[in-house]
Amino acid sequence: TSQMLPACEVLSVDGLVHSLLHTIQNLIMDNHWRIRQSVVEQVPKLARLFGVDMFQSKLEALFLSSLRDSVHSVRQAAIQHLKEIADCFGSQWTVEHLLPKLVEQYSQSSGYANRVTVLHVLPQVSGVMTPEQIVQFSVPLLVKATKDSVPNVRFCACKTIKWMIENHSLGAQAINSSIRPTLSDLEHDADVDVQYYAQRALALCQ
Repeated sequence: TSQMLPACEVLSVDGLVHSLLHTIQNLIMDNHWRIRQSVVEQVPKLARLFGVDMFQSKLEALFLSSLRDSVHSVRQAAIQHLKEIADCFGSQWTVEHLLPKLVEQYSQSSGYANRVTVLHVLPQVSGVMTPEQIVQFSVPLLVKATKDSVPNVRFCACKTIKWMIENHSLGAQAINSSIRPTLSDLEHDADVDVQYYAQRALALCQ
C-alpha cells in the first residue's frame, strides 16, 4: 500500500492540473469580459507554476488570442501581463518564440486595433532583451508600422520608438541607418499627432 501512495499522489496532481487548465481554457473564452480579464491576470502565475512546456501547449494560444479581444480592458490586461511571462521565461524564449508569434499576429491582422495592441506589447517585453535584440527583432516591426495606412498605428509606432530610444541604448548605427530616416519621413505626415511624436522622437536622435 505504501508503494501505491506516491502513484496516487501523482495521479491526483495530474488530474488536478488537467481539471484546472480545462477550467481556465473555458473561462478565458467566457462571454463576460470581466471574467476573461480576471483569467488573463492569473495566467502569469500559472505560467510560473506549470513551466514553459505546459504554458505553450495549454495556455499560450488562448492567452495570445486575448490580445485580439473585442474589449479594450482585456487587451490591456494581456499586454501588461505578457511582461511577467517574458520575465518568467527569459530572453531566449521571448526572442525566439514569442516575438515571431507577435510579428505573425501583426501581419495577419486586418483590424488596426490589433496592430496597435502588438505595438504596445513591444515595450513590455523589451526588458528581457538586449539592445541588439531590440534593434534586430522589434525595430523592423516598428519601422513597418510607421508606414501603415491608419494614422493611429503610425502614431503608436512613433510613441513606441520614442520610448525605446529613451529606455534602451539602441546605438548610433541603428538610429542613423533606420530610425532617424523613418522618423524624418513622418515629420510631414498628414496627421498632426503623428508629426508631433515623430518630431519628439527625432529630437532624441541627436
